[in-house]
Amino acid sequence: MKRRVNFFWILYGIVLAVLFLLSSTDLIIKEEEAEIYPISVIVGDTTDDNYVNFRKGMERAAIELNGDVNFITLYEKGSASQQKELILREQEDGSRALIIDPVEAGMLAGMQKETRFTVPVILINAQREEAEKTENTACITFDYYGMGRMLGEEIIKERSPEAAVYLLKDEKPDVAEGLFARGLGDRLMEADCEMTSFTLPAEGEPEQILEELTLGRSRKAVLAAANPESLLMAAELLADAEGAAKWVQGLYGRGNTVPVLNYLERGIIRGLCVTDDFSAGYLSVKTAVELAGRRSVMSSAEDMGYLESHYIRREDLRNEKYEKMLYPIE
Repeated sequence: MKRRVNFFWILYGIVLAVLFLLSSTDLIIKEEEAEIYPISVIVGDTTDDNYVNFRKGMERAAIELNGDVNFITLYEKGSASQQKELILREQEDGSRALIIDPVEAGMLAGMQKETRFTVPVILINAQREEAEKTENTACITFDYYGMGRMLGEEIIKERSPEAAVYLLKDEKPDVAEGLFARGLGDRLMEADCEMTSFTLPAEGEPEQILEELTLGRSRKAVLAAANPESLLMAAELLADAEGAAKWVQGLYGRGNTVPVLNYLERGIIRGLCVTDDFSAGYLSVKTAVELAGRRSVMSSAEDMGYLESHYIRREDLRNEKYEKMLYPIE
């Protein structure tokens, strides 16, 4: 009887030991380790001010899909040579996929011809045709040309016939800005509305804008900004300028940043083109992980289409649909 009791105690101890090993170690049943995908994101700007919602989307996708995202900015805004160097550096350092916001149209195709890519490439804010002509690439973008036309349509509806239209642009426009400005100009030209381009002065001299635009002014002006930085600078100037409402009929542009949205709320910006940057960030990482995981030559750009964009006014900021898009919860 005593021997039988000892046997059960020994058996009980063995069962406990096995259960402990199963629950706390991988000596018996090894868990399959999730593969981590290093992904480098290289933009054409020196800051991430215009990528806040985009980064939120990327971070969400990275958590859900085991991505390890490295977000990289340039030292000099709009420098194609520097962006190319960073692309090659990140590829050599072990990145499994590259997400690129190209500063120049055709840059990817040029590098592809030189056979300089060994990992999948996902373009953002670029022309879809550039990704469609290359292998192992995809494009996550918005219809910036269509957005420009959409803004032009609104300006045509709201401006008085005598008002002059000024396009505020950057000295080194990126791909998105170039497409947006072209769409805006084409739509205004179709309506026989003349548009004058105005390159913003260097940082620290924004008062030149007011001096040059108001010099000899005999009619009102409509200001349209081709990029978020120009729009924010113009809004700040109009907010501080006395009597600006007497000669500026309206300020329009594109952008999603909180300062820009605040100026729309205050009525200084009259109309705004906005994009679903959170979805763009999420889809870019999702596509990067899929391409890196398959390790095959493919192109999903043809099936992607353009992502969602809208034209909003001040009253639309209280619309639940736009609130979710512009202020996404992390």
